[in-house]
Amino acid sequence: MPAFVLAAVLIGCGGAPVEDDPYGKWRAVLTVTGGDLPFGLELARKDGRDVAFLINGPERVEVTDVVIDGDRIALGMPGYPHRLEARLEDGQLRGAVVFVTPGGESRALRLVAERGVEWRFFPEPEANPPDFSGRWALTFRDPGTGTERTGIAELSQQGHVVTGTVLRESGDDRYLAGEVRGDAVFLSRFDGGSARLYVARLDEQGELEGRYGPYELSGRRDPDAALRDVTTLTELKPDAGRPSFSLPDVDGRIVSLDDERFRDKVVILTIGGTWCPNCHDEAAFLRDFLPSRRAQGLEVVQLMFEYTEDFASASASVRDFVDKFAIDYPVLVAGSYGAGSVQEVLPEIETFYAYPTMLVLDREGRIRHTHTGFSGPATGKHYDEFQREFAELIDGLLAGS
Repeated sequence: MPAFVLAAVLIGCGGAPVEDDPYGKWRAVLTVTGGDLPFGLELARKDGRDVAFLINGPERVEVTDVVIDGDRIALGMPGYPHRLEARLEDGQLRGAVVFVTPGGESRALRLVAERGVEWRFFPEPEANPPDFSGRWALTFRDPGTGTERTGIAELSQQGHVVTGTVLRESGDDRYLAGEVRGDAVFLSRFDGGSARLYVARLDEQGELEGRYGPYELSGRRDPDAALRDVTTLTELKPDAGRPSFSLPDVDGRIVSLDDERFRDKVVILTIGGTWCPNCHDEAAFLRDFLPSRRAQGLEVVQLMFEYTEDFASASASVRDFVDKFAIDYPVLVAGSYGAGSVQEVLPEIETFYAYPTMLVLDREGRIRHTHTGFSGPATGKHYDEFQREFAELIDGLLAGS
């Protein structure tokens, strides 16, 4: 068994409960490559409706697409095409989380949940656990090609409880939560969009080593660890001009950057997909950022590249995404996810690195700024710094600088 195992699957009330009553808190476990992935699940009533919450550390993701019919429970993941389907059997919830994967195919992960269990990985806390807190420089290596990529783990520890995230150039791993056991730290997350399971052990030198899915992984504490500048990863063609496209929204209405509403405006053009968890964090940010600057001439347009080429299916997923965040700017169905898809719509881009990616256009339609990936609220001070710097950039462009 490797020293470090990470399994990643992307494909994503009151009163005492009784045996045939599903309401309350559950310890849910997904069976993934590498082991059991636990997360918190709560079923409740809110404003006269059934709701659910997916719990990972400080985050509680509310699920409103909930059907409780006798012993059958079905949850539609908010803004994602994935579903949780289970039945109440002998006091347990048993079923699966069904992920939609590229090409529109499905993959089911076995789910079992126990009622009223508060611990995440282990029922008894570890006495005198080793300290995993701090900033870790990580290297992921593909043993087949020798290609390496870097990441940064930022962990906080209180006793045996550990929370944190992993930052990558494409974005962060969102909220991870877990515990220390022996010389290992166990971390997991299921937030409706994707699932993560980390099991990391310290070697005699105090470093991490092992695997991340098919990749070899090593890690060492480094308070100065840094990733590449995300404003340089998306490369534009030397002669890149003003982007121009005409694409349908979820109702089939064609929207173009040549439309009157975008004339003489600063435009944030963001490239994403409903399947992308970091795109969800970015959408929440843009939804809140736009209103205070719309009157000064700011617009946002989102291009969505989905797992399917079928417009009806893709637009249904995008509509759920729009509804989840109450988005009032154009969100367009741009095509299907795949190599070269973005450049077909935006030939100004030479190298596309990751979803999401933002292009910021000045009032003349020139691309003045690119930002690859999105590291959201789980990254703490990094998210605060991004918000401050991005506001300065946009306010400068709105002022004509």
